[in-house]
Amino acid sequence: MDVPSLPQSQRLVLAELSGVARRHGTGDRRDAPREAAVAAVRAVTDDPVLLGIQAGVALVDPHDINRPIVDLLEAAGANMAVAEQHAAEVRERLRL
Repeated sequence: MDVPSLPQSQRLVLAELSGVARRHGTGDRRDAPREAAVAAVRAVTDDPVLLGIQAGVALVDPHDINRPIVDLLEAAGANMAVAEQHAAEVRERLRL
């Protein structure tokens, strides 16, 4: 995921967050207890804006396969207004 307006340190956090959220949302750790999954996400970041940006990426999925990732990030404290805004920006970029 590329968010050029963010500092590199935050982009690195988003990259790590993407992997952790995917593993616990739809990947090999999807059956882990919810508390453990939320704790794993929060171990990467508890910043509601960064969590929201990552949730926005997952919201772009047209088949809603990533819904467990969105739900996990929301449970971890994602700012869902940021998620919706970022999803709209990503959708716009994909139309170009």
